[in-house]
Amino acid sequence: MASRGGTFISIDEPVLIEGLGDFLRDLAKTYPDFNKEARIASQGVAELLVVAATFEAASVTRNRQALEVMKGMRAQRDRIPTIKLQEKSGFVSKSKPNRSRKTKVTRGDVFFGAEFGGGKHGSSNRTTAGAKSRAGTEMGRKGGGRTTQFLRHRGKSGYFFWPTVRKNKENIAKVYLDAIDKVLDNLKDR
Repeated sequence: MASRGGTFISIDEPVLIEGLGDFLRDLAKTYPDFNKEARIASQGVAELLVVAATFEAASVTRNRQALEVMKGMRAQRDRIPTIKLQEKSGFVSKSKPNRSRKTKVTRGDVFFGAEFGGGKHGSSNRTTAGAKSRAGTEMGRKGGGRTTQFLRHRGKSGYFFWPTVRKNKENIAKVYLDAIDKVLDNLKDR
């Protein structure tokens, strides 16, 4: 798919538009208001992806963690569609509420387990950050606790966010390039 903004190439990467960086840089030099308008347009594209990922999170088995994480996802204003997790915001756990914890659980703590799964370390196997072995030596694994509260580990495929990006990558590129074309048309009319 080609546009004034570049050419979309469907590859294993989530979304790659060749020549986009140079194109945006040149437009920012040509039109003083381009950056402001492009940021608004790309935020709209990112908001569409957040909504799609939220619907995908609702379809996940045992979806409470995924839905709770998606409450912290926000579309950011940037020249390219950007989504950011409010990682410091509190995660409400049903099994052990934050009021009874010494260290509060945040959405950033739970995101990777909810998205990519876990379950590798059992309920009696604490990882290095958690405790020492029965012999009193440090355990050889890295990490910070148990991961059995998450769904089965899926490697790089993910459960809700990355599958949504992969399913919609052609649409993301099309909508984004159309939004940039619309911004250019509006700036030419001024």
